[in-house]
Amino acid sequence: MADLLEGFKTIFSGQYPALLLTGLELTLAVSLSALLVSVVLGTFLGLVRFFRLPILAPLSNAYVDVVRGIPLIVLLSVVYYGLPTLGLTLPSFPAAVLALGVYSAAYTSEIVRGGLSSVPIGQIEAGRSLGLTRPQAVRHVVLPQAWRVALPALGNEFISLILGSSLASAVTLQELFSQGRYITNATYRQFEVYAVLALMYFALTFVLTRIVRWLERRFSRGESLPQRRVI
Repeated sequence: MADLLEGFKTIFSGQYPALLLTGLELTLAVSLSALLVSVVLGTFLGLVRFFRLPILAPLSNAYVDVVRGIPLIVLLSVVYYGLPTLGLTLPSFPAAVLALGVYSAAYTSEIVRGGLSSVPIGQIEAGRSLGLTRPQAVRHVVLPQAWRVALPALGNEFISLILGSSLASAVTLQELFSQGRYITNATYRQFEVYAVLALMYFALTFVLTRIVRWLERRFSRGESLPQRRVI
């Protein structure tokens, strides 16, 4: 027990706490950036697939099937190590953001499509009767309702992005897990370091889960739509 306490004392001394905080900041930065890519691209794919747009819908379905069938670590490697052979070299941060965002977008498109399915189709016609064009009705009437229904699942997807960002160490990104491995190599304190990493990831996802639940309750006030979770 004394040796275990000494190990934790070592980790929380010197430069190691600063390294962990730096890694945590980078984890949040890459996760938030990837979430932006995921939401934008995933919403577009979800709309295309829901409304079955010619040409684009089959391509979107193929994209989702292909990306969901590739491990994230492989996609990260393709973007960081494979693209340079095609003349496109990306630094570790944008490479991680691109790979994580593209990967997550496939799942976000399913979430958005499920949210759109929960909105009565008559809402579009109601918007048209108010003088909106069909695209405007989708943007201002249908999408806000779909987002409210999809919010819990989108929150879960963001948490998955944060956990998945630990794989970005494979493309030399010095995020939280990578910093933890550096501290492990420097101190030979594997259990203590990974225990601290586990607690940091848990604390981060726990706070985000509470924020998502608060947003869900706030946006659901006064809503007549059934509160359905989209998995």
